Amino acid sequence: MKAVNNTVISVLAVSAVALFAGYASAQTSTIKDGVYTAEQAASGKELYERRCGACHNVDFYRNAFSNRNSQVLQVMFEEILVNMPADTPGSLMDSEYEVVFAHILSLVGYPAGDTELNYANGSMGEVTIVPPTD
Repeated sequence: MKAVNNTVISVLAVSAVALFAGYASAQTSTIKDGVYTAEQAASGKELYERRCGACHNVDFYRNAFSNRNSQVLQVMFEEILVNMPADTPGSLMDSEYEVVFAHILSLVGYPAGDTELNYANGSMGEVTIVPPTD
């Protein structure tokens, strides 16, 4: 029985190390690695201006990203998803939140890339926020 317990403990330990290593390697990208496309950001401009821009300017978002240093992007996205727009929280489709968020990233100065921002595939949970550069 003791040999079985040691084997189980060994397997669990190896699994935990592998899981942690996989998690750590999955979180190697940052928001500065181009996590949205320029087209996606452009398509979010009108909706941002209509639903967000009156209350939240670029400085607001610069501070928001600076205050979330080392947090995964998904957390900030979900805060917006649940709380905005203030008059009708959660009223947009995920795809609308994605294009608005992409536009926000472009306004703050984060670079565009080749892959669209996508909430459903979980990729935002693999992107670390780093402060914007001035």
